Amino acid sequence: MISKKIYALQFKRKEDFTANLNNVVGFIERCVRHSIVCTADLILSGFAFDRLKEAGEFSKIALEKYLEVTDEKTLITSLIEEIDGEFYNNIKVIKNHTVIYSQAKTQPFPLNNEEQYMSSGCREDIGFFMIDGIKCAVMNCFELRFVDLWQRVRGAEVVFILAQWDKERKHHFEVLSQALAITNQCFVVASDCANMGMSKASSIISPFGKVCKDGKRGVVCMDIKLEEVKEMRNFLRVGLESNAK
Repeated sequence: MISKKIYALQFKRKEDFTANLNNVVGFIERCVRHSIVCTADLILSGFAFDRLKEAGEFSKIALEKYLEVTDEKTLITSLIEEIDGEFYNNIKVIKNHTVIYSQAKTQPFPLNNEEQYMSSGCREDIGFFMIDGIKCAVMNCFELRFVDLWQRVRGAEVVFILAQWDKERKHHFEVLSQALAITNQCFVVASDCANMGMSKASSIISPFGKVCKDGKRGVVCMDIKLEEVKEMRNFLRVGLESNAK
């Protein structure tokens, strides 16, 4: 039976980019080998609309440090990158000193006018990536509200969600994350930040919909058993059983 140690971080982000990087790197260094660490969305900088150039430059430094510390570990995070004069919120999957997958945020958050500051990726670029034989996918915060995007990650055994979710809509985040796990019969790993005004609703959810969460410790940790995905898909057949291993 394939088992994997998963960490969903729920750190409080500071104004100091370097302090945030040190917190993430320090945690990675303490993790067990072959584990997966998922951070909240833009854990280093937040949206930083008034510091985009600075955030983009710092992301280069952070990426080099992440590449250095991901020996026999996997990090799933997002950062601001400047490409051809435009700024993107890009998810990076880093494993064994290598970026194995990148994905740009496709749905800007309308309540903070994100589209005025950040460019969006293409929905068609949302795909799958493999971690130690596990079929994975990832979604960025507001994308969780678009059910058609659930179809794009349908078939993944684990879906990671990187979020900065407002506390007034905490229930939405919890319900949507759980519904995604049940509908796609997969594990969902949801990481949210712990700043004031955020939902602090990080969790790891099983294909059956069982929720593991702890909003006070700063991290949700779980050994997920991939056999549960196969069992669920073969028990309640909704067209995903052919994707089970």
